[in-house]
Amino acid sequence: MRARLGGTGARVRGTAGFGLWNDPGGSRRKRLALPRAIWFFYASPPSNIALDSLVPGYGWKAMTFDAARLRLALLAPFAPLALLLMQVRWLRQALWPIGQWALGVREALVPGDASQWHTYRIEWLPGRARFSVDDVLLLDTPLAPRGPLGLVLWIDNQYAIVTPRGQLGGGLLAAPGTQWLDLMEVTVSVG
Repeated sequence: MRARLGGTGARVRGTAGFGLWNDPGGSRRKRLALPRAIWFFYASPPSNIALDSLVPGYGWKAMTFDAARLRLALLAPFAPLALLLMQVRWLRQALWPIGQWALGVREALVPGDASQWHTYRIEWLPGRARFSVDDVLLLDTPLAPRGPLGLVLWIDNQYAIVTPRGQLGGGLLAAPGTQWLDLMEVTVSVG
């Protein structure tokens, strides 16, 4: 698709993006569904969604994750100890890559000015995900979430904090003016 993201006065405050997610209806299920996504995702400060140890917790990113993986369930009994150990920086640097692997997380920052028109492409293949911007491969990973996933397109004024140290938070941000996510030439194909 071709897209641009911006606002009057300043950059977008909140989150925005497009791609595929397992809960496109917005958590109306009767049971908890652990999140799985393959998408282009934007988060402004004070968001800090620090899932990939090599990428900041905010910004415009190509991103995959799958919290419903068996690997994560097998590590869940160790989560309280891991959370305690991750308070120490060098232990966090050693341990978080294991958590990142278990979550199936891969991220890459999207270069360039998001307020200008760019062509974004997601290829979701069996056992692989590829992200391109303006026909330049940005991220190619074998960590593709399992389906089914549904199409999501959004912009909001929310922020979230989710870090390996166990920091959790969120809320709403005042938008300095009009914010927009313009889309055109949207194509979704299967097969």
